[in-house]
Amino acid sequence: MNADPKAAVGSTVVVVTGASSGLGLETAKQLASRGAEVVMICRNRTRGERAHTQVAKVATGKPPVLILADLSVQGDVRRAARDVRDRYDAVDILINNAGSAFNQREESADGLELTWATNHLAAFLLTDLLLAALIASPAGRIVNVTSEIYSRKLPLENLQGERKYSYFGAYRTSKLGNVLFTSELARRIDGSGVTVVSVSPGPARTNFGGGGPSGLMGAVTGVMKRTPVFKSAEQAAKGIVWSATAPESEITPGGLYMRGKQLTLKGAATDPASAAKVWSLSEQQTGIDPARSAVAAVSTARRAA
Repeated sequence: MNADPKAAVGSTVVVVTGASSGLGLETAKQLASRGAEVVMICRNRTRGERAHTQVAKVATGKPPVLILADLSVQGDVRRAARDVRDRYDAVDILINNAGSAFNQREESADGLELTWATNHLAAFLLTDLLLAALIASPAGRIVNVTSEIYSRKLPLENLQGERKYSYFGAYRTSKLGNVLFTSELARRIDGSGVTVVSVSPGPARTNFGGGGPSGLMGAVTGVMKRTPVFKSAEQAAKGIVWSATAPESEITPGGLYMRGKQLTLKGAATDPASAAKVWSLSEQQTGIDPARSAVAAVSTARRAA
């Protein structure tokens, strides 16, 4: 990573989802310490307020803002987006970090598989709702937090665990969704002034996913988290912050980064048809009208120009 991790980021407005703990909290703290005004979107009030206090203590610019929302619920995503738009004419950086994973198949309030709804659809919907504010920034940036262990195949027949469900299977499918969404979004908003990348923080010692996998796999995962391969949340968050603040000359729109280095996409992540299919399904599942979305407006403006 070449960008100075302590360099000031000015009076930028940064929205960080899942900011109550782990990578989201550390990302918020690092950006606030560099002068950013951080908008923290958190699900739980108690943990959110505790995290807000921590970020406020290190902030060197404007104090952080706390917005409570369960991003697995699309009504909450829309409400959070309205709150952000009511507060700010422009958003400089959106970091879609919120995510989870579940031992058993569960459905969201909208009737969608919970891992897919939380990890992928929330980012897809929130990005569309905030895109106009990001375009209003001199150089908007979208960072979608994913994982380097994303699924190499797109299981269209089992996208929401309808036929077979597993903790890691659902998680890896949602992370592929993040990567495909990023590459397709980069293509669709090219020329808008907004740059989008995905980033894997790499293995990190966090409480992600609640209790995590159970049984033997859970025991193995617990042992692995104590090895040097797993970085602390503070260390792992540096890669997210780098992706959010690195000069445009150092990043490729639509690319996947890990600890400041671009990774080579593999499997379904390289397939434009898969990206288009996930995009279309995501529009259907979030109720976005393809002809009236913020992304469609960018394409229309580009054609008019």
